[in-house]
Amino acid sequence: MNQILLILDGILAKYFLERLCLQKTSNYHFDVVYYNEDSINLKLQSEYINFIKFDPSSASKLKELFLTNSYTQIFIHMKDEFDVKAVYDNIREINEEISVVLVDFWGLSINDSRCELVDVRSSLSEYLLAFLPDVPNFAQNIGLSNGEIMEVKIPAYSIFAHRHISSISQKRWRIALIYRNKKIIMPNPSVMIMPNDNVLLVGEPSILQNVYYKIKGGRGQFPSPFGNNLYLFLDMKRISQKELYKAYKTANILHSNTNSKRLFIHSINSKLCDFYEELKQDKKNSVTVHFDYENTKIKNIKDILINDDIGLIIVDDSTFKKRKKEFYSLKIPILKLGSIDFEDLDEAIILSSNEDELENQAGVMIDLSKQLKLKALLYYYEPDNDSKKLTEHLQSLSQLYNKELKIINDKNKNPILELEHKKPALQFIYFKKDLLSFNLRSILSTNLNSLYYKMNKNYQVFIPIS
Repeated sequence: MNQILLILDGILAKYFLERLCLQKTSNYHFDVVYYNEDSINLKLQSEYINFIKFDPSSASKLKELFLTNSYTQIFIHMKDEFDVKAVYDNIREINEEISVVLVDFWGLSINDSRCELVDVRSSLSEYLLAFLPDVPNFAQNIGLSNGEIMEVKIPAYSIFAHRHISSISQKRWRIALIYRNKKIIMPNPSVMIMPNDNVLLVGEPSILQNVYYKIKGGRGQFPSPFGNNLYLFLDMKRISQKELYKAYKTANILHSNTNSKRLFIHSINSKLCDFYEELKQDKKNSVTVHFDYENTKIKNIKDILINDDIGLIIVDDSTFKKRKKEFYSLKIPILKLGSIDFEDLDEAIILSSNEDELENQAGVMIDLSKQLKLKALLYYYEPDNDSKKLTEHLQSLSQLYNKELKIINDKNKNPILELEHKKPALQFIYFKKDLLSFNLRSILSTNLNSLYYKMNKNYQVFIPIS
C-alpha cells in the first residue's frame, strides 16, 4: 500500500485532516506527524490514518521514521514559517528525490522542482475576487489553472439569455454545465439559458475572455475593453474647416451609437470661424470641449490621456502620419479619418492574409459594425493555407455577436485592386511595429496589413497589440 506522510500543525491543518477523513480511499495509508494536540482531532477514526507524535523539526526522529517506512509523498501544512523551513531542510537531507507539497503562507523562495508550493495568499485572493461583480470566476485547482475553465452568471440583458444552446455556436469553447436554483442542468441543444443562470465554460482562455465580455455586454462593448471614452484631437491650423466638421461629426456619431461614456474634444491653434462657434456651443453633458490656447502643438499626448480612460482616439490623416510612433506606443485604437463623411459609410472590412491578425481584429470589427449598423465583410486571401478552421472560428464569433459576417476568399484576385474602385469603408488594421517605417520593403510586401496606405481613402481603425 502506498504511504503518504502528513506533517501538520495549526487550526487550518486540523480542518484539512477532518476533510481528508471524509474522503473514502483505500489506495493510500497516511502517517500524520504532529506535536501539538490542539492541531489534531485524535477522535478521528480511520483504518488508513496513523497518528505519530513528535517534533518534526528534529532531524534524527524524522530519519528514524524514514528508516521504517517508504513514503511516496510528503505533505507539510504548518502555521510557523521557521518550523516549515526546518522540516523541509530535514527532509531534503534525508531524501533529495521524494515529492513534497508545502503549504505556503509567506511567499517562500524554494528552488526545487520536486517541491510544489501551494500559495495560500494567491488562492484566497482569487476566491475573494469571485464574489465581486463583473469579475470572471476561474477554476483554480483543476486543469491547467490558467483560465480555461470559467463560471459566469447570465445577466437579464445578456444576448445569451432566453436562447437555446443549439442557437449558440461554440467553436473552441463549450458550455459544460448550467447551474439553476442550486441544481445542475446538463446542457443539450434544447435547453434554454435563462437570466441568473450560472454557466460553466471550458475552452481556450483568450476565447473565454471574449465570451465573458459578450455575456456581460448588452448592445455592444466597444470602446471597451480598451477604455470607456472617446478622444478627438483637432489642430485648427493644420486642417481645413471642412475636415474639422468631418472629424467633429464622426466623433459625435461614434459617441452616440457606441458604448462610449464620454467624448473628450481637444482643440489647439483655435481660430475664429463658423466651426469654432459651433464647437463652443456644444453643451452636451457627456461631451467635454477643451480649447487649448497655451499650446500650439502637443508634445506628449500620453500625459493628456493618462486619467481619461480613453478607448479610441480620432485624428485626421496628417496628424496620424506625423505622430504614428507616439500613437503606437499608447496601445489604444486609433481612427484615422477617410475621404467621405462617416455617416455615408456602408461597410466595415478587414483585409488580411494572416490568421493571428484576423483573430485580434475580428471581435472588435464585428462589435463596432453591429453598433454602427454597418455590413461586416472579411476579405481573407491566403493562397497556400486551408482557411476552414479560421472560417469556422469567425462564423462562430459572428453568431456569438449575433451579427452577420460575410467572408470573401478568392485566391485568384488581387484584393487591393478589388477594393480600389469600391466606395470607401471602415477598415480595421492590426497596428504592428512594422507599420511605423516606410521603405522599399513595405512597397513590395505581400502582407496586406502593411499595405494599408494604398487604401488611404478608407476610415481606418488601427487595433493595437496588447
